[in-house]
Amino acid sequence: MIKLLRGKKRKYPGKSRSNIFVWRAIFGVMILVGSSVLVAAQTGIKKNVQTRDEKAILGNSFSGNQLKRFHPTNLLKALQVVEPSMIIDRAEEWYGSDPNYVPTEITFRGVKTILGKEGGVLPLIIVDGYEISMDRLADFDINRVERVTILKDATGTAIYGVRAGNGVIAITTKKMQAGSLRLYYRFDGGIDVADLSSYDIMNASQKLALEKSMGMYDGNDALYQERLRNGNTNWLKVPLQTPFRHKHQLEIEGGDSSILYRAYFLATPGNKGVMKGSKRDHYAIGTRLDYRNSKLYVSDELRIDVIYGKESPYGVFQDYMLINPYYRKGSGGQHSASVMGEGTFSEQVSPYYEASLSSFSKSRATRVMNTLNMTWQIMEHLELSGNFTFTKDFNKFDQYISFKSEYFSDLPLDSAELAGQYKIRRENTTIYEEDLVLNYSNQFDRHNLNVSLGIHGYAAKDYSDNYIGVGLPSDHMDYISFAKTYAFNTRPGGREAFDRLFSGYLSGSYNFDQRYGVDVSLRADKSSRLAPKKRVTMAWSVGGYWNVRNEKFLQESNILNQLVLSAGIGMTPGFQFDYDQVNPMYAYDIDNPYLNATSSSNKLGLVTLNPINDYNKKLKWRSDHNFYVGIRFTLFDHLSANVRYYNTLSKDVVTRIKDNVVNGSAWKWNNGGEIRNSGLEFGLNADILKDVNGLSLGLLWNGTFNKNKLETCPNDFMTEWNESNQTSTLQLKEGKAVNAIYAVDSKGIDAQTGKEIFITQNGTETNQWEATNLVYQGDPTPKLAGSFGLLGSLKNWSFNCMFRYSFGSKLYNITAVRYVDEAFIGQNGPVDMMDKWQKAGDQTEYLGFDNSTTLPTSRFVESRNVISLASLRVDYQFDKNLANKLYMQDLHLGLSCNDLFHYSSVKMPRGLIYPFARSFTLSLQATF
Repeated sequence: MIKLLRGKKRKYPGKSRSNIFVWRAIFGVMILVGSSVLVAAQTGIKKNVQTRDEKAILGNSFSGNQLKRFHPTNLLKALQVVEPSMIIDRAEEWYGSDPNYVPTEITFRGVKTILGKEGGVLPLIIVDGYEISMDRLADFDINRVERVTILKDATGTAIYGVRAGNGVIAITTKKMQAGSLRLYYRFDGGIDVADLSSYDIMNASQKLALEKSMGMYDGNDALYQERLRNGNTNWLKVPLQTPFRHKHQLEIEGGDSSILYRAYFLATPGNKGVMKGSKRDHYAIGTRLDYRNSKLYVSDELRIDVIYGKESPYGVFQDYMLINPYYRKGSGGQHSASVMGEGTFSEQVSPYYEASLSSFSKSRATRVMNTLNMTWQIMEHLELSGNFTFTKDFNKFDQYISFKSEYFSDLPLDSAELAGQYKIRRENTTIYEEDLVLNYSNQFDRHNLNVSLGIHGYAAKDYSDNYIGVGLPSDHMDYISFAKTYAFNTRPGGREAFDRLFSGYLSGSYNFDQRYGVDVSLRADKSSRLAPKKRVTMAWSVGGYWNVRNEKFLQESNILNQLVLSAGIGMTPGFQFDYDQVNPMYAYDIDNPYLNATSSSNKLGLVTLNPINDYNKKLKWRSDHNFYVGIRFTLFDHLSANVRYYNTLSKDVVTRIKDNVVNGSAWKWNNGGEIRNSGLEFGLNADILKDVNGLSLGLLWNGTFNKNKLETCPNDFMTEWNESNQTSTLQLKEGKAVNAIYAVDSKGIDAQTGKEIFITQNGTETNQWEATNLVYQGDPTPKLAGSFGLLGSLKNWSFNCMFRYSFGSKLYNITAVRYVDEAFIGQNGPVDMMDKWQKAGDQTEYLGFDNSTTLPTSRFVESRNVISLASLRVDYQFDKNLANKLYMQDLHLGLSCNDLFHYSSVKMPRGLIYPFARSFTLSLQATF
């Protein structure tokens, strides 16, 4: 349940000239394998007794060493290279290389919700059987990874139940090895260089020429000459730096067949971003101890992480794109004025001035996790396994805005003493997670059988508090204790939430003669996150495969080395709504008691309790009905491929239906939509050279295509949705993609009048934009997306070069709308501003400088094709003899270059909040 504490958030009245500080909360992230591997990754349910050829039922799996070849430090970026169906939210294009950015949405195989909210847009993330949050995944040390498996079909997700409605990222960490005491040291150091290649903005001479042509200096030639003498300032480079970042990891490991032990330390004290002042430093310490005998296995691991984050005091990067280049930065490294060009048509707030103040936005996260695993071998084929995980997270966020900031420029004089602001938010999360599994496995003759029966419990408590103090009269009074009072119309606020889940599951797999196999999974969940009247869900799946290569008629084939056919069907439920959509919520009107003090024990009087939400206690979870068929083969021992077709129908999607107003609202939440996602995924691995004089060279290519379609949706809801979103590109129509782009067809800009010519539904031309003329323009989902590249080795050297591509999608170029079509002459922007309409006869694609608003138009719907060099890496493995001479057992060096270039057919700046960066990293790994 969720219990509202109290508090409201309000901004100061009035509109500030610049939103200098944006309070960005740090949110609290082609080898196919068989289900036995995945379930073992979850709880140790099954033993990995299947052969490689049998592992064809579930998802894509990648080793940690593979992933490090594609990115040496960032697990999420490495996964984006190898898993084409993994789409991180579009906000990534705005936040670029921000070290403090945590994705709020990751989808596999298309959009499954219309009104999906909290918990409906992120996959389940599992590490060695326990669940972790997205921010933990964003900070996860890639050197700890043994294997990552992506589960998308019901045959893989059903065993995880309702939590897996958006897919599963299952991580298995590296196991300890018996032997003498060993010491591992790993170093990753490098530089990041901001990538400004997508920014094509005007220089000083171009901007002045544009302003002069618009008559902005008529009668004021002195101002024009002054600005001409100022020269050109490249403001894009002002907030940037080229930081040296470094990461150190130390591990001590050893033991024998009975006891294994490990201690590890991690430090990234220099994890800076390309914007000055931004960083995310990470420190960790941990221990692990394993004990094993003939009947019992016990393992305990403790890990403590501390992370310090800080946002750049230079604010939002797009502000520097908008500063006129004829303004000087100022001497002494600081700009003396908070407003540049004051009193002129091009007056601008200086974000550079803001950086000279003591303002800051920072965070600290402390994470504690302890995992205990036990396995009891009851008899030869029967064992009982259990694990218990305890997690404790503390997060604190602080933001201070100096009283000198232009943020307070619109405060009335009688409220000037309230300038200066300090925000604090604290979060505290405690999680208990338990599993108990009884596993039976046996192999007799040509038969192999595994059966697992288990229960799972999960309990989380999350509470937070926040408050805003104002009235800090000095630039150096940068703590909450100096505040005069709470911010206007606010009081301390908070939130307390509980999340509980209890589950039971049964899974089994059967294999006959290494040729035929079947997997079955069944799970029931009861969750507090579901509606009170619909607390229990069921998940199920059945999958099978046929290893054709092991049939007698193919055993002698020299052409076909492998051929596995697989298919599966199942249903996985999924969370798709927030607590307040299925439970009543109330607010106390604390400021307006309707009875004064009634007794000595009730000095505040009585207050009104008001309902504040629409809810439906019978709202159901989303159910994803999935079917797939797949084939995997190897030819001539040189060409390997796997292809999979899938079809997923998401039923009971949350919508709204009309309700009687006597029930409190004209609308209520309802299960009324169906969305289908179908498509194809493939992976290809070709050996061009195979150990020819020590040289091996291989080609990798993977890709995916997904078609999204809204199958059914209540007419009343579609009508309401389309009317409320008629000035955006979002519309709903059955038979089209949920996230399809809609706009009014346009013939372009009338050269004589400068007005846009729209085309109505009946084909006539008009100068008036009407929502009734919105038509389907295209699908933002690419027709084909994935990666390709070369991997090779020569003796002790290895190398790889990987590209990412995306073809055939449609994009509504909102940046061109905001920064060109709606551009203000007093600000800088892309060079396309020079092509805006100015006078009769101008042949142009853009409106003039008339401060008009551009509503959805086909002028800005563009076909998008993208290709980027994601990874370039060279490794060298030192000879054992040379390593021994250096008193080492092993020595490895690697040089990685990531995100070296990015080409897009759509002309638009990327990283408007925080720029993208090209990364160069030197990695060293030594074993003593």
